[in-house]
Parts: sequence; C-alpha cells; structure tokens
Amino acid sequence: MKSNLLFVINPAAGSIDAGKVEDTARKFAEKYEFDIEFYFTTGTEDAKRIEEKLASKSYQRVIVAGGDGTIAMVASQLLHKNIILGILACGSANGLLTSLDYPKTLPEQFEIAFGHHTQTIDAICVNDTICLHIADIGINAELIYNYEKSNSRGMLGYAVHSLPTLFKSDYPYKFKIHLEDKVIESTGILLAFANANKYGTGANINPIGNIDDGFFEVVLYKRLSFWEIIKTFFNKTSNKGPYIHMYHAKSVKVESTHSIAMQVDGEFIGNFETFSANILPKCLPLALVDPAKK
Repeated sequence: MKSNLLFVINPAAGSIDAGKVEDTARKFAEKYEFDIEFYFTTGTEDAKRIEEKLASKSYQRVIVAGGDGTIAMVASQLLHKNIILGILACGSANGLLTSLDYPKTLPEQFEIAFGHHTQTIDAICVNDTICLHIADIGINAELIYNYEKSNSRGMLGYAVHSLPTLFKSDYPYKFKIHLEDKVIESTGILLAFANANKYGTGANINPIGNIDDGFFEVVLYKRLSFWEIIKTFFNKTSNKGPYIHMYHAKSVKVESTHSIAMQVDGEFIGNFETFSANILPKCLPLALVDPAKK
C-alpha cells in the first residue's frame, strides 16, 4: 500500500518552474511509491487550507517547493504530527537550506526530499510565529521590509536596498533582554533568535548553533562593523567579541523603547515593542542529506 504525500508548490516563488516541478514530483512519487496530491498556494488562506487537507487524510510526508516563507507556513501545520517534511529550495534566499548545507540543484534536492534519511529538528516560537532557522529585530528586518515593499526579486534586490536601509534606519536600538537567569540592558543594531547558523546569503551569524539541541542562540550585534560582517561570510564569526554577544537560551523576552521591525525566516512580520521567543524541542521530522552519502 502506498504512503500518502502532499506536495505543496508556491508558483510565485522566486526561481520556480511550477510545471516542471510538478512533472518531476510525479516521477519521484512513482519511484518512491507515494500516492501524491498537489496543492498550489494562492496567497489567500493557504495555511487554513493545508490544515484542512492534513485533517482530511493521513499523510506520511509533505514536500514543499517554495521560499522560506512558504516552508515556514507549511512547517507550522506539521509540528508534533510525526509527518516528515521535505523541502525544495525555490525562493530568493533559502536561509534554512543554506544552514543545512543542502545541495543547490533541484534533482539532488528531490532525492533528499523523497529519501529515507530524516532528523527531528527544533523550532522557535517568536511572537506566536514559528521560526525554523533565524528571526531577528532591527536593521536586517528593516531591509527585508524595504525589499518586500518594493516587490524586488533575488539577491540583487537585497543589495539594492542595503545602503538606503543603512542610512535611513533609526539605529542603534535600546534593548532590555530578559534571559532565564539575567537581565541585560544594551544598545545594538540587530538582535537575532537563531535556531540555525546562516542567513540565506551564507552569512554565518551563529557558529555555535545546532538545530536539534533543545536550545537557540540570542545574538546581539552592538554596532555596525563591516569587518565583522565580512567575517560572517567566511565562517569566522566568534561568539565572543566587543561587537557581538551570544547567549544560549530556551526562552527570552525583549523590550525596546520604541517599535522595531521584526522578520521571521526571511518574512517581515511587523513592528513591535516587546518580543518573546521559546524553543519547541524536536517537533518536526525533516528529510535531510544522508551523512553517509556526503
């Protein structure tokens, strides 16, 4: 008897050919003996409709072809349900898969998404929004807001908005950080809640991160240092230094003196004065690269 597979495609994702992805998915479903059903996102009540589909049938696996926002939306419907999530990176930045060192080509990603090697990973709940890799408040979230508002596409779009954001941003911000056993008051340009290591650009801001250890890292960039930014692209980030502070946490609350932009997994969420994050340990089985095949 074949296992049931729901295949979610975002046809508006940055680098996707939806028809080609669908055709390839059918071939892989036959190869791996899945009974496949497709859902194409529309941008309207997708989470609700996927939730209804999951309630209507017993699925053993869900595969999503899209960017970080679509991946996070689907993942939020799968927490604690023992349904394997497979991923095809079809967005502009693809932060989660960059952190997981996924291969770049779709044929290789199809093999992983349909394959048998899985790992149950953590997630973070940030202001009631599910985060799989990195959420942050401050200058990067403002950049993402400007990027989304302009309807830009790809890494070039991020680059175009970088300098205007740097010049117009109201940093440094004032943070009051409540960790389990301490309160830290500090200024900074960016405060991240990091489950994984890297942004979609490849910048490694969390060298001590582990996506299944039951913790996340609170990463505070106190000031804008171009040298420290360059170091993140060469995996030279330190968890100690004058401009970067890192804290191991299971939960955190943050207050600011005024409203600050927040992004979660590459999606602008809104402006807030208070923030909360807590770990959801080992809540999502994820299809990953088999270490034996690296």
